[in-house]
Amino acid sequence: MMELIETSEFEKMFCTNTPLLDVRAAIEFNQGAFPHATNQPLLNDDERQQVGTCYKQQGQDAAIKLGHKLVSGETKAQRIDQWKSYCQANPNAYLYCFRGGMRSNLVQQWLHQVNVEISLIAGGYKALRNYLLQVLEQPYQLQLISGQTGVGKTEFLHKIDNIIDLEGLANHCGSAFGKQINAQPSQINFENQMAIQLLKNKQNTNQAMIVEDESRYIGNLNIPKTFIQCMKSAPILLLNCSQEQRVNRIFKQYVVDQQTQYCSQFGTDGEQLFAQSLQGALEKIQKRLGGLRYKQLSEIMKKALDQQSEQLHKKWISELLENYYDPMYDYQLAAKKEKIIFTGNQQEIQQYLNNEAECRT
Repeated sequence: MMELIETSEFEKMFCTNTPLLDVRAAIEFNQGAFPHATNQPLLNDDERQQVGTCYKQQGQDAAIKLGHKLVSGETKAQRIDQWKSYCQANPNAYLYCFRGGMRSNLVQQWLHQVNVEISLIAGGYKALRNYLLQVLEQPYQLQLISGQTGVGKTEFLHKIDNIIDLEGLANHCGSAFGKQINAQPSQINFENQMAIQLLKNKQNTNQAMIVEDESRYIGNLNIPKTFIQCMKSAPILLLNCSQEQRVNRIFKQYVVDQQTQYCSQFGTDGEQLFAQSLQGALEKIQKRLGGLRYKQLSEIMKKALDQQSEQLHKKWISELLENYYDPMYDYQLAAKKEKIIFTGNQQEIQQYLNNEAECRT
């Protein structure tokens, strides 16, 4: 039988994208997992429920007996073959269940009987999760990329190193129009992925991580409290560009790209679903816009959708920026203007960061 993987090895494991064999039930996996984990349960959801009920009513011995009965014969053989195939394809994989207890130990024993060895993670999923929560509790040196809606903050992030793309991890663009076709991850999975990215960035210990300026919530997810506090005290790099560039960027991102994705995923229904999504996003901010302005923008948007008019789409985008997003952003920025250490376009901020890096070497 192979060794236990202890907490001291977790950082290396996460940073090297080590494959993980998760033998919890699917319902547990869906509530929280890790990016490089594969779920191949010992007990499926129904079997797990039966064993749990038996445990409550008759005790541990009866529950173990039922578990062995449910996973026996052909069912057991099929699951062992599945685990064996995974281990052969991923010889450096580690194994875990919820607490690193009975389920993972049993799978390890069964694999050993067919001459397959896999290391077991001490403490299982719970130990891994607690380790990542501790990573999120640490203080981090950050610099924020801020700027008005449409200046290309996320676009710029992906041109530089040592970043945390919170919106990418959250699968949401951070505004009323930022909802993506595919659902956001669970809060647990968002936190897990964020912590792993922080671990991977740790090697740049003398360099601040670059993060987009965000509020506490990104769609339905919230940024962990300690990290938000680090963001609140971080210096700001203020990104700017022309109004025309902002409108063009938003048109491409929220109209052209989104429409293409809807049509690709939903076929003939894509156009209608895209239109509903766009109109629904505007409706979410109806109260803040006020009745008259909302009605005006809604009418322009509807005409733009009906006529497939780039000009009309850019008209409602421009008016929304001028009358809603820009005043709101300017108000928020005024409260933290003393933290702005540099202002410029993408090239100028890139050069500023390059100069900073040279000064540290």
